[in-house]
Amino acid sequence: MSLNASNYSKNRANRLALTQKRIRQILTCTINSYKKIIADGIIFDYSKRGLIKHEDYLRNRLVDEYLEKELSSFDIGTEYFTANKEVSEEYTSFLDSELHNDPIDIHIVDKALKKSWGKSTKPYFAIECKRIGSISNYVNDTKKFTERSYTRLRLPIEGQLGFIEKSGWNDKIVSDKIKNNLSTNTLLKTTQNLTPFVIKPGFDGTYVSEHEKKDSTLFSVFHIFLDYSKIVLN
Repeated sequence: MSLNASNYSKNRANRLALTQKRIRQILTCTINSYKKIIADGIIFDYSKRGLIKHEDYLRNRLVDEYLEKELSSFDIGTEYFTANKEVSEEYTSFLDSELHNDPIDIHIVDKALKKSWGKSTKPYFAIECKRIGSISNYVNDTKKFTERSYTRLRLPIEGQLGFIEKSGWNDKIVSDKIKNNLSTNTLLKTTQNLTPFVIKPGFDGTYVSEHEKKDSTLFSVFHIFLDYSKIVLN
């Protein structure tokens, strides 16, 4: 192997390691935010949501009142996260080859990754949020990732956050239902079905899966399932 090739491989491995580390920090902050919601005894009353969609109402409070504060704990110099809601990013669809707009539920720019991915880039991590009701709707969010090529640098790891509101359901029940769907789903290619993956010791609701895009590139999805069954009022 030439010196240039060796350096490229090393830089690529370092970039991936840093990316995974930073995403784990983001997901840890998400879990910490949920734990603080529980500790604070917060109840989400849907009668007060006005015309805001249910899942947006939950997401807004998670991001605005908790996640932003958690992410700020990692702010060191220029190595900081910027979290926003409903930020639109452009993508080209593999289905119709047209340019589309994608409003992202939780859009997090990570300044610490600019150096490793390229100074002219603006790497961002996307988290899609869903209330867990229809398993097919949740899986459809995974499916859409396989059909899109994003214009700006979207990190090759996706995030999906599921709010569990149904009494008696937990992350194990939900993950088994999703696994059953993925194992027979012919509309997307799953190379690794949902597997438990510990992000924060003591919290069991995190999983990882791997899928193939229409252009044959692979990407991973981190799934976080949060039990909201006792903290929402319909």
